[in-house]
Amino acid sequence: MISLIITAYKEAATIGKCIETFVSGHDTWGQDFELLLGCPDEETLNAALIKVRELGLEGKFKHISDPGRGKPAAMHLLMDAAAGDVWFFGDGDTYFGDNPVGRMLKHFEHSEVVGVTGRPRSADAKDTMMGYFGNLLSDAAHHKRNVDLTSTPQGRSATFVKKRNFFPMSGYLYAIRRTELRPPTDCLVEDAYISYVLFNAGGRIEYEPTAEVFVKYPKTLNDYFKQKNRSTGGYIQLWQYGIVRPETKTRSFWRELEYFWFPLSYATNIQQLFWSLLLYPIRLWMWVMIYWERKVMKKDFVKTWVRVESTK
Repeated sequence: MISLIITAYKEAATIGKCIETFVSGHDTWGQDFELLLGCPDEETLNAALIKVRELGLEGKFKHISDPGRGKPAAMHLLMDAAAGDVWFFGDGDTYFGDNPVGRMLKHFEHSEVVGVTGRPRSADAKDTMMGYFGNLLSDAAHHKRNVDLTSTPQGRSATFVKKRNFFPMSGYLYAIRRTELRPPTDCLVEDAYISYVLFNAGGRIEYEPTAEVFVKYPKTLNDYFKQKNRSTGGYIQLWQYGIVRPETKTRSFWRELEYFWFPLSYATNIQQLFWSLLLYPIRLWMWVMIYWERKVMKKDFVKTWVRVESTK
């Protein structure tokens, strides 16, 4: 059996599509599955139940009561309740490409594989600056995962980007074998925490770029800084947990310089080139803000985590 695990909060408008695309292709998986949803609000639950009944999945669906203490705490409850041998994780404000579970499941035929990550893609068009940034940054992460987690890196990767055989799984879509591991309840980047601990224990993490998850990225710079403060700044927290090694350090200002060339090569017209040039001071300011809040102000989890409404 496999477990599909979704965390959601105030995502009644998107949870139905999330569920429908998550289970797409289930008749080809060759094994039974369960669908677990953790959400503290009734609106999201009711919307999910409508879709579950529509798909005829009532016997496979479980709602896990979430007291609303944050995503890591909800994941504890969901992971404790999961009965599958392999667990797939997704978010209620995303949707998936064709048969994401089936495409990732094949990797677990190899016993040394402990985790597999899918490919986040922007659900937004490139016709605005923020939409362009979402596409650029998600495609840069795709490039990096191809370099570090596959045997066939392509393009300019061999010239500009050093291969390190590790890159964290994406919380938007990833899968792991059943485990007793649980992220700390104050963790800002639980997907990265799980990735590091599994890798440090000797497991192998792989990338399945054909397993796609479509994500709405921030629509304003203010929301962009809020999101990156949590996701990128959370990597500083991983050092405090003692799970990051120098050779597996994946997020830092200096490591980001490896991709200095990417925004310029990504642009296909003058307007996009202008936006790419703007991204450099924006990312620099992001790192200044992260250092100030995490290193100087030492903000805790409650003060750092802010819901980003424009991504919903």
